[in-house]
Amino acid sequence: MGIIELRQINKYYYMGGNPLHVLKDISLTVQKGEYLAILGPSGSGKSTLMNVIGCMDRSDSGEYYLDGEIIHKAKERELGIIRNQKVGFIFQKYHLISTYNILQNIVMPLLMRGMTLKEAKREGMEIIEMLGLSERIGHKPNELSGGQQQRVAIARALVGRPALLLADEPTGALDKNSGIEVLKLFRKLNDLGNTIVMITHDLDVAGHAQRVVNIVDGVLKG
Repeated sequence: MGIIELRQINKYYYMGGNPLHVLKDISLTVQKGEYLAILGPSGSGKSTLMNVIGCMDRSDSGEYYLDGEIIHKAKERELGIIRNQKVGFIFQKYHLISTYNILQNIVMPLLMRGMTLKEAKREGMEIIEMLGLSERIGHKPNELSGGQQQRVAIARALVGRPALLLADEPTGALDKNSGIEVLKLFRKLNDLGNTIVMITHDLDVAGHAQRVVNIVDGVLKG
């Protein structure tokens, strides 16, 4: 079994009482240490699939296993714990807390786990130094470039040493050069053994992954 195992996943949304079949019998295995891109246009179902993989939404049928955890039977509270411990999220818009400095943003997931501030800072500094952010730890997000903010978001995702890094259009808000730097960082992180699933509509961005699967009208191909 891979670190991600989706079996016959279906998801419906209801509009005016009518079902909209968004994910159609999705089956997918991602091995530990793999770097996968899920490529699809707007409306293809890729964001819904990301939400299911990230334990932010439930499927209506099918089975989902994440790093040995049975996700499709988990209760809401259990899903929250799994999400915090197993998944590091990287979003297009960074989602940094504007009133917090960089160090505070990065250690937040560890504090949510119950770690002391001293322990969290020690753990966070390892990731901060690895990503070249040491000189920025006292800065606020609005004092950084887009590329630097995304690097902070990646550090925040990494700090809890999650089983999976889940990236949603991670270069979508960046200029071309900053986007290339972020993709180089992803490759470095994957070389270090991190499992990465990246959601994107951009064929060039998807090409940086080891493997690409396509989603079209809720059907996974490739």
